[in-house]
Amino acid sequence: MAKSTSKILQILTWVLMGITVIFALIFYLGDVKPETAGTRLEEPVITQSFLVWAYILFFLTAGITVIFSIINFIVNPQGGKKTLISLVFGIVVIVIAFLLADDTVLNMPYYDGKDNVPGMLKFADTMLFTSYILVAVAFLAIIGSAVSRLFRR
Repeated sequence: MAKSTSKILQILTWVLMGITVIFALIFYLGDVKPETAGTRLEEPVITQSFLVWAYILFFLTAGITVIFSIINFIVNPQGGKKTLISLVFGIVVIVIAFLLADDTVLNMPYYDGKDNVPGMLKFADTMLFTSYILVAVAFLAIIGSAVSRLFRR
């Protein structure tokens, strides 16, 4: 059972990655919207579809992560401590990012969209700072692991 499940998940992963590569190729090599062609702000025709695909992948990943975390917590209650510590760490990172985020409306020429509002800007800034913090933590963990390995020898 585990072998067939692993094979199915591997195939699904390759299919999702293939779709993403196709989207990326069309995004970078495809046509641009006629109203933006020849300007500094050229926008690929497929931008909205690419963003929707990114949202689908994000929510799929988040959902699977939550589901398997709950299953792991039920199956292994002792391991639940690590899960709760990770959850608290994630919440702390998001709160710090939210406190650092700015909601100042931007002066953007050629943009009349509805997303240049304080709430959306605060959300976007929070997500950016969250990403920056997590990348920094990952980088420090890699460096820390390498340094600690040097002293163990």
